[in-house]
Amino acid sequence: MNVTERINRILFILSYVSKNQGVTIEKLAEQVGLRPKQLMKELDFMLLIGKPPFRPDDYVDIYVEDEQVYVEFDQMLNRPLRLTRPEAMALLMSLKLLDPEVDPKTVRSLKNTIEKAISNTIDPEARPEDRIVLEQPSRPVSRYFSLLRQGIDQNRKAEIDYYSLTRDSTSHRVIHPYFLTKKMGYWYLTGYCELRKGLRTFKFERILSVELYRDKFTPPEEVETNKYKHNFLKSMGSRRIEIYFDSKVAPWIKERWGSSVTKAENDGVVLNLACETLEYPSRLVLSFAPYAKPLNPPELIEKVKKDSQDIIQLYKSKVVH
Repeated sequence: MNVTERINRILFILSYVSKNQGVTIEKLAEQVGLRPKQLMKELDFMLLIGKPPFRPDDYVDIYVEDEQVYVEFDQMLNRPLRLTRPEAMALLMSLKLLDPEVDPKTVRSLKNTIEKAISNTIDPEARPEDRIVLEQPSRPVSRYFSLLRQGIDQNRKAEIDYYSLTRDSTSHRVIHPYFLTKKMGYWYLTGYCELRKGLRTFKFERILSVELYRDKFTPPEEVETNKYKHNFLKSMGSRRIEIYFDSKVAPWIKERWGSSVTKAENDGVVLNLACETLEYPSRLVLSFAPYAKPLNPPELIEKVKKDSQDIIQLYKSKVVH
């Protein structure tokens, strides 16, 4: 898990517990996709969150009593927040980094409140870039995402139309949605597919339609669900990909791909992926050239060589007017 994902999880825990004081460890762990022991470690870490000058009474107080979680904030945090205009602008731009699917109502409410506060300070001589930021619409929230979350929460079957990139065709399926996972900036749905008679993972952006059934399914045991999540990369493709990135881009790669990255020689890193085709990893290597090098499989190395030659020929060819 990268830094952004962990911050989002911590903010969610604080918000959820403050609205549901006394929530049980088991329920909170389920909400954030952790085991109870893992959640307790995260709560211990959150005890270090505070505001300068970091006196003992300046920290967030989150504690557990009788297997129930409570949170108390420093009283200074209960005062109305006063932001300078640049601070509000920065906060608004930070909101755009959040995934609106996770909590669409809250994100929309925060965005509208901040935009209103900022717009009241804009005069006719405001800079053009200020207006662009304010008028730029946020990424729309797909109603399919909400339907699938509802199906997961209520153990209801769903009917989807799914486009397969490798087969270049659309199939009609009935699935038992188990969980949604985000990996490398994309959302995926994992569940039992009645058409294929087994567990399948679907890239969310290729789901063309969703209809929720009244029919319910029996969800797998928690142990099985955790196993599915642990083996998530295996469901993304049969080819195991290894790409080396040197020290100049290693920090960015580690931040972007998190646990899929391992240390390598000369302060570089190796990115491990699972893909059905070689198109994406080849484009990835070329986009970071000359700081990236394909390692495995051998066919990826050949693919990158061929794509490189195609690019060279493209630049050598005459421009047709």
